[in-house]
Amino acid sequence: MASTPAISSPPFSDPVSSTTGIELTLRNLSLSVIPPPSLLTRLARKLHLTSNPDKSSSKDQSTSPNLDDEDAPASGSPGARTDRDLRNVGINIFRDVDLIVKPGQVCIILGGSGSGKTTLLNTIAGRMNGPEVTMSGSIKCNGTKAKKFWNDGSVGYLQQNDFLMPFLTVRETLNYAAHLRLPRSMSSQKKRELVELVLLELGLKECADTRVGDAGGGESGSGGIRGISGGERRRVSAGVQLLTDPKMLLCDEVTSGLDAFSSYEVMKSLTKLAQSSQKTIVISIHQPRSEIFKLLSEADGQMVLLSRGDVIYSGPVRSVLPWIESTSVGACPTGVNPFDYLLDLSMVDFASEAIEKSTAVRRDLLVQAWAQRDKGSAHANPISGPSMLASSGGEPSTLPGHTSSFVSLSVAIPKGAGPSLWSQIRVLTSRGWRNQIRDSLVIWGCIGECIVIGLAVGAIFYQLDDSPAGIRSRSSLVYSVGAIQAYLMLMILIYRLSQEIVVYDRERMDRWYGPLPHLISTCLYAAPPNILYPVVFSAIVYYMTGLRTDSVQHFGWWLLVNVLMQFITFTFAVMCSSLVRGFSSASLFGNAIFAFFGLSTGFFIVTSSIPVWLRWIKYLAYPNLCYSILASNEFTDNRFGCPYAGADGAWDPVRCAPWDGNAILTEQLDIKTHYYPEPIAKLLCYFFGFLVLAWLALTINVVNPTSMGTGPTLLDLFINQAAKMFSRKKPLAVPGPETGSIASSDASIDLDKARLGETRLDVFSKGLERKDPVTIRVEGLCLSVSLSKFEWSFAGMLKGLRWEKTEKQLLKDVDVVFPAGELTAILGGSGAGKTSLLNTLLHRTSSNLKIKGSIFYNDTRNPSLRMINGVSSYVRQDDNFLLSHLTVRETLQYAAELRMDSSMSKADKYAKVEDIIELLGLRECADVIVGSSAVKGCSGGQRRRVSIGIQLVTEPACLFLDEPTSGLDALTAKAVVLTLKQIAASGRTVVCTIHQPRADIWHVFDNVVLLVTGGCAAYSGRADRVVEYFEDAGHVAPMFTNVPDFILDTASVNLRSLELEEKTRRIVDALVNRFNANKHVMLASQLSKESLGELAKINPQFASFGKAFPILTHRSFVNTFRQKGLYFNRICQPVIVAIIMTIFFAPLGNGPADVTSRFGLLQQTSPIVFSGMLNNVAIYPFERDIAYREISDGGYSATSFFFSFLVNEVPLEILGSLGVTVFMLVITQMKTTVLTFFTFWVVMFGYINAGESIGSAFSTFATHAGFNITVMSAVISVFSFMTGFMSLNIPKWLSAINHVSLFKYGSLVMTRNEFDGITFDCSAEQISGGACPYPTGESVLELLQFQDKNWDLYMGLFIMVVVVYRLLAWLALVAKVKGHRW
Repeated sequence: MASTPAISSPPFSDPVSSTTGIELTLRNLSLSVIPPPSLLTRLARKLHLTSNPDKSSSKDQSTSPNLDDEDAPASGSPGARTDRDLRNVGINIFRDVDLIVKPGQVCIILGGSGSGKTTLLNTIAGRMNGPEVTMSGSIKCNGTKAKKFWNDGSVGYLQQNDFLMPFLTVRETLNYAAHLRLPRSMSSQKKRELVELVLLELGLKECADTRVGDAGGGESGSGGIRGISGGERRRVSAGVQLLTDPKMLLCDEVTSGLDAFSSYEVMKSLTKLAQSSQKTIVISIHQPRSEIFKLLSEADGQMVLLSRGDVIYSGPVRSVLPWIESTSVGACPTGVNPFDYLLDLSMVDFASEAIEKSTAVRRDLLVQAWAQRDKGSAHANPISGPSMLASSGGEPSTLPGHTSSFVSLSVAIPKGAGPSLWSQIRVLTSRGWRNQIRDSLVIWGCIGECIVIGLAVGAIFYQLDDSPAGIRSRSSLVYSVGAIQAYLMLMILIYRLSQEIVVYDRERMDRWYGPLPHLISTCLYAAPPNILYPVVFSAIVYYMTGLRTDSVQHFGWWLLVNVLMQFITFTFAVMCSSLVRGFSSASLFGNAIFAFFGLSTGFFIVTSSIPVWLRWIKYLAYPNLCYSILASNEFTDNRFGCPYAGADGAWDPVRCAPWDGNAILTEQLDIKTHYYPEPIAKLLCYFFGFLVLAWLALTINVVNPTSMGTGPTLLDLFINQAAKMFSRKKPLAVPGPETGSIASSDASIDLDKARLGETRLDVFSKGLERKDPVTIRVEGLCLSVSLSKFEWSFAGMLKGLRWEKTEKQLLKDVDVVFPAGELTAILGGSGAGKTSLLNTLLHRTSSNLKIKGSIFYNDTRNPSLRMINGVSSYVRQDDNFLLSHLTVRETLQYAAELRMDSSMSKADKYAKVEDIIELLGLRECADVIVGSSAVKGCSGGQRRRVSIGIQLVTEPACLFLDEPTSGLDALTAKAVVLTLKQIAASGRTVVCTIHQPRADIWHVFDNVVLLVTGGCAAYSGRADRVVEYFEDAGHVAPMFTNVPDFILDTASVNLRSLELEEKTRRIVDALVNRFNANKHVMLASQLSKESLGELAKINPQFASFGKAFPILTHRSFVNTFRQKGLYFNRICQPVIVAIIMTIFFAPLGNGPADVTSRFGLLQQTSPIVFSGMLNNVAIYPFERDIAYREISDGGYSATSFFFSFLVNEVPLEILGSLGVTVFMLVITQMKTTVLTFFTFWVVMFGYINAGESIGSAFSTFATHAGFNITVMSAVISVFSFMTGFMSLNIPKWLSAINHVSLFKYGSLVMTRNEFDGITFDCSAEQISGGACPYPTGESVLELLQFQDKNWDLYMGLFIMVVVVYRLLAWLALVAKVKGHRW
């Protein structure tokens, strides 16, 4: 290797502390992930059955250096670890990173996908602290421990995922961020001015009053909330961090999803912000444009270049090219983006074995050169200045006279303390209220639930009389109000709070505010609906049921207790969502605790029968207290119509005891009289007690959104071992080098040729069949959406509700052509309508969009979705719909099995998968799970490539890709585009939207379509003529400028000042007008003069039920089986409820009190249906969305998905129902015979299965999970009231409805099983005295009117109803898909 100049690591002298900024110093920073030992392994070590490497190695080595220890030994020094060195243990993420970033500097972290950029940022931010994470080296801020700066909010972090409130507008989001973080001494007017400045600086002016929405709101079938585009959402997140005024700002992929113009402007803004305010800014970035290199060089920027976790360079940007040249690798060619060149050098190209070896050697040479640099000398800077920058292609912005307004118009941010506690509470309350009230579906759903349940309860207990049955029904009514309504609201509240708490977690990690203002504000903004819901419910129930009206105070107490119960339920839900993250786990936790609460009331089980060690729970159960207060309010001093009273009204205290309210309270219900004023204070204690527990949970457990998770547990081992039984025993043979695999490329391929991507063209060409050409023509296409804005105002009752409707134009009079056999790129800024155009071409628009114009596929005008699917494939912009627990190889293999022709052998399909893995550079992560934002797996760029690979397996006639290079490193992006070119060359029509195409792939595109703000087309034609076209329009591209960057710069409206906006808008309008005047001539040249023919009406990619069903079943099983928490919850949710019931009821005796206990136990089987419903809500919506996308692609039918989901669900239901049967039937010592055991098992299976069916049906029709939970809970509760245990006199019209309830049949079957032929231990005195009103089972059946019912008939009807429920869910899915407007 040639001698290299001395490029040192940063000097580690004591930096000068700065009060205005932070000097970041990294020294020998390394990180590895070492999974902790499993439970079995730890147990074996305790028993000395196996050695403990940690303990044995600790005898021979010193402890690991503290991350904040300034004198920690460096790697390789005598005091450093040897046996457990990070470079030899676990999964190495990055190694030996040295860096100094001073205040006022910007540092970029560069590297390919999976190189460790995000993890390095997380480490700098102090967010890599899991038990399996091992670090060495040091992180210093101003020469002191970094932890101090992490804790005081000095470090802001823009994460890769956007956590924003979906119903707030962009301006509101930034305004609230400013008022939450900026100093209290800064006036509100100044804060608003700063927000407007950020809106201008980030180009968000035109979408400032549009709702943020979420990532799934763009395409039909996503179930998300429509709002701004993905790039705009990314800029909003960046704006939020800019407004928080941190001393050090960390940004993960800040330019991801942005067009080249916006990316450059954002980088200019950050650079000038760092210089003007002495902030330290560290940014990870994928594909920076060439002007950014010049920008950072002139601004004394720093950079770190990573490759597979190894450092290739760390130091000033201006010194990186001289350093690379000194290593004999070669100089950066003239006119090439230096960043693209550096990224190419850092990557290993897997196009062939020869290229892989050559690029790996080059990479290792660079890594070794950096590791062996002279650390003692100062940084060398042999070449700097304009000459070097010019030769490398750096140029200023192509917009003449443009300057960033962020500095010139900056609003001074005074120093001082942040907002006060009261200010934080006020802002959070206002923000939460706006976001909550605009979610109208949940608000009206909850109101509807209160009305429906209120009417149902009122009808079931309608105008109760003074008979013994009416008096018993009063106690049932009080219990229903005190427990069941609270439970229904609990589930929807847990769901909503589980969704909202992710925003709190992000802001808490950024030190915006603490748990106290969060909890107080949450209670405040939720107060109005928490008052409204119980008032509506209470008023309906009270007067429909005919409760006492002898004094208005009784209704007042009734109303007050219901309102307090709602507030306590809300704080209980807050506690559940604070203790356990995620709806599935939080609902399981809340369900279990609430079951204890409900049973402790003594309604379903006589208090004396509850085990002594459990009776204390009633003092913690707020439903018990509410039940007691409401019962006391109804029965205290209330004498019902006793038939034994004298004609003069004389009361017989003995014979009229069953009609004496006070006697009923004290003797039957064990409740004090006049028990309604005093316990209000106890209810307030419950309210504050749950809040205190939530505060403790949030204070102790600060959830890290970027945590690495936990290691394997005992359950992991069981699942992994069991999974091996179902996994493929050995991979099928794929063609080797001798049979034409892509790995057999010529070993003599030149590295320069590989660098140009020429060998990549051959990778995909093997076996590529030519398709019948399809030319797509668009004429006069217009697309618009009607936006409704719902507001609530307290300024006057008449103006309380306000609806505003506006129409937003997404596409306007678009005429373009996409020729067959050519690659067409759609360019445009964020929000210009690129994705909307693709969705419209593919018939994937939402139902609320208005479409005008014509789309021709050859000569077929406006073809159907089925016809389009027969010739096309679509790679979406987001990768949120990949199965997270499948590996990359498995994901592609399942796609190949589903989509490829059945005539191909599985070996050939898998060979094609291996080709695609090689092509997309996925070999290193081929056996790594795909992962997601919540599950660690592949990097974002790798997931993007997996999404592309799924669509490549079919080789369609038309291939559409939305941002295929977004999130990819430069080398992979280039390889992807070259692959698309080769696909197009085989006669296919390839259309892709693209944000930031690099210069060396621009020549690959055949055609380009340019969309501008407002959805208008400004150019559509040959890519090689676009520069000439713009020159004719008066816009000349500067030398060495990347052509697409020039186009986007010229055709973008600059919203950063009124003057620039007016000037650039005139330019854009002139380009649009010029194209409209010449478009017919320009487009005619791209069209064939011959007839192109009609599209076929069949879809060859469609997989029949026989083909798709086993593949989908196996795929879903593997993905679900690997999710230990989800699998555990689905089996154990009903079993845990059964265990709680068993704890209270077991063992059942044979005395008079046990009759009531049996009633209670049989009634408590109905919540098992809720378990099935909650299990469904936890998994079905996600798999439904994946199915919607794959069905919309024409991959398979709704029936195939439905029954594959059913087959994977049924075994879990069988196990769960078996567990319920064992606990609730056998262990409680109910009547257990072979017949009763299997009957009970079938009924419990039917309950769980019906809950899943109800969940599937509602989740199919409505995509809003919160609304679905509300409605489903109401429906299930109405049916559970009519089992016959709660109310003995049901109105006839409700009895008719009850015929469709499975509870009607299930409860009769179980009751007949239990009470047929049973005799209770009742003495003659107990029978005559009324203490044992039901001495035999026959008397119980007579009371319930079950004695004459046919058991066989009802068992058959029960099975039939369960099957009908599932068939209705299937029909709902089929109907939804048939309408293809989901």
